Amino acid sequence: MSEHYHLLHPPLNGPFPPDRVAEPTFELIIRELERAQESVEIFMYVWRADESGMRVGEAVLAAAERGVKIRIIKDIGAIMCEVIEMNRKPFFPRKIPLLKRIVYRIIGRTFPDTFVEDEYDQQLGAALLAHPNVTVDWVNKTHTKYYIFDERLLVTGSINIEDRHQNYFDYMLALEGPQLVQRLRARMRGEVAFDLKRNIEFLCNAHRPTGESSFEIKPAVLNLITQAQKSIYIEVAYLGDPEFADALVEAAERGIRITVLFSREANIGNDVNYWAIHDLYSRAPVEVYLTDTMIHAKLLLFDEELVFTGSCNMNIFSLQKAAELNLLIQNEPVIIDSIKSLIAKRVASSKKVNSGEELTGFNPIVASLQQLHQKLNPN
Repeated sequence: MSEHYHLLHPPLNGPFPPDRVAEPTFELIIRELERAQESVEIFMYVWRADESGMRVGEAVLAAAERGVKIRIIKDIGAIMCEVIEMNRKPFFPRKIPLLKRIVYRIIGRTFPDTFVEDEYDQQLGAALLAHPNVTVDWVNKTHTKYYIFDERLLVTGSINIEDRHQNYFDYMLALEGPQLVQRLRARMRGEVAFDLKRNIEFLCNAHRPTGESSFEIKPAVLNLITQAQKSIYIEVAYLGDPEFADALVEAAERGIRITVLFSREANIGNDVNYWAIHDLYSRAPVEVYLTDTMIHAKLLLFDEELVFTGSCNMNIFSLQKAAELNLLIQNEPVIIDSIKSLIAKRVASSKKVNSGEELTGFNPIVASLQQLHQKLNPN
């Protein structure tokens, strides 16, 4: 089978209203669950018991009822976000120890109040946990997000299974071809080294069953920054890794144009986010644009021709602690041109920062605590 790639989310044009921009992703996932014949693998960070979570869950249960073997790899640490934010309902019921509940309550005070009340419950998640054709592996310190259908189609990017992505800035890609799926599995197992000359390559931060960990995304990002010839565009949810910032400052000093699209208010970690962008802005001549839309994307564009995107943010947790999956894409003009068109639209709809004073709206004490939480990572 030949390989096919396309940008899945969000569409440049389509029938979906502006407040339902994640529909192409969820519709494809449900459609592929309905047509799956043998196996489905879902690796997910947040899976919430809301409308989106139920839609995907119902399709997973229907596939399992048909005899499809379902493997779900679910992060334990994401339960913190699931119980603090939005409807506060993880899709899968899981007992939370008293000490963890106390820690979550304390950490929750640094989160914006996003509570929404609904009627959803965890019965569907419980049914999946009990189904003989469903295996759920609980893992820790991961942030990876992907779906694999019948070992032929990979869907990956930055979207969790929850409603709020319907009005976020995200990117998802659908990559079809068993060779690509095989390549991903070999890369995640550490069987083959990454090849930055491939049109589509997978870079992984991985915690392997042997107990070994491999963090290859950060060195690759720093190398790409060093090799940039003209420009670097950054659109990521969370910033804060010091070496990433230092590399950008050095790039700017040698004349590389650096543009950052930044959330006016992030869903979490807003203070450390603003601290990081203010620090960068004060040290280098970078262009910063603020958007009222929450950026949940994790994308860098180098020299208008190489895209690096996936689940990895440019903060301490993602680059130094968490298992992540990113794609390096080059010499694929259809995908890259689509992404560049989206970037142009997003920047045009945002406001350019003209003074560092516009980036001082953070509490340095809270920012330090948020950064410390990432370093300690007690989840």
